[in-house]
Amino acid sequence: GGCLGGVAQSFAVTPFELVKIRQQNLKTKIGVGSLAAARELTARLGGGVLFRGLGATLLRDGVPHGVWFVAYEWSKRALENATDSRDASDTRASQKTTAIPLAAGAFAAAAAWGVGYPFDVIKTRVQASALVSVSPNGLMEKTTVPGVVQTARLMIAECDGSVVRGLYRGFGLKLLRAVPASAVAFFAYEESRRWLG
Repeated sequence: GGCLGGVAQSFAVTPFELVKIRQQNLKTKIGVGSLAAARELTARLGGGVLFRGLGATLLRDGVPHGVWFVAYEWSKRALENATDSRDASDTRASQKTTAIPLAAGAFAAAAAWGVGYPFDVIKTRVQASALVSVSPNGLMEKTTVPGVVQTARLMIAECDGSVVRGLYRGFGLKLLRAVPASAVAFFAYEESRRWLG
């Protein structure tokens, strides 16, 4: 289920992320709205430009979404089994219903992004390279955009052959955002399930 959801999501988010990267890389002081940026891109580079980076997005969202849910369920069960089931006091039970989903959700995010992060970095590079070709007169031009494997090799080569430095740049910052978000999301999910019966 998680993998399928991640694949479906990829088709929806790829155009938005490309436009976001375009807006982040503009060298003007005046902001360009998202719709205007999308129109400009498609007018100058064709409609297909909005799906540049789809391959890397599929890899970033497909398998890691499956890993996210599997890691959550595995760690939740492991934590439940590790806690002392003989202590059934209300305080202890309340602590377990709070701590276990938070900890399992945090672990799930770290595991999922550990798998998917290199593809996020590659996707951003592929999408940015699809947008950088600007002629001297300021017009964007169509170019050949490197694929996932070619981009990964280039990024690793830029870091003297280090896969970790090449493909995990900014990983710590990603975890600073993703781990708490995942912990809170799974806690909210479990609380909703508990309240709804």
